[in-house]
Amino acid sequence: MKPKDLLNFYIKTDLLPLLEPLGFKYAKSTLKFSRKTGPFSLSLSFCISQYSSQDECIFWTMWDVSSNEYGKWYKQTWGTQLANNVVVASADWNIPNWLEGNEEYFTLYNKKSDKKEFNKFVQNVINIGIPHYERIIDWNTAAEMALNEEDVFYERVCDFYLMANEKKKAKDVLTYGLKRATDENYEDLKQRMDKYFKEN
Repeated sequence: MKPKDLLNFYIKTDLLPLLEPLGFKYAKSTLKFSRKTGPFSLSLSFCISQYSSQDECIFWTMWDVSSNEYGKWYKQTWGTQLANNVVVASADWNIPNWLEGNEEYFTLYNKKSDKKEFNKFVQNVINIGIPHYERIIDWNTAAEMALNEEDVFYERVCDFYLMANEKKKAKDVLTYGLKRATDENYEDLKQRMDKYFKEN
């Protein structure tokens, strides 16, 4: 069985029946689940390793929370479009408590053992992944989670705090970000400091 077909079979039989009642929609063509809750959209997308082959599917998931509200706020504030509306994004192995041991992926072999392997994955999705991202309920919690990501984008964290009306936290995080900035993102942070806090 082709890797994508093998994965899709287990998604449809063992994961879809659990996620649909939770409000998730599944896009079979892109192997992606997504759900909107208030201003936030949570999605998990399946990635298949290039090293997969016939009857062997090596996969993992990428998770993200995005918000059109952030895009609108940014457009009003800056007059330009954001490249994307992502609030936080991560590979599943960066989610706290995701997998015991060192493996960063799951593997299906088109054998009976797949059921156990995929069930382990499903338990991680239901008990670890979804509850982790469900903690984002407003712009304050969005900022806090973005601060604890593997890669921190201080300019976005600052924006989220401003959207939460937390001006002091926004300025503090920007100040901290500027001290740690590389040449690559210094300009973004500096522009925000000038725009948001110059009068202070």
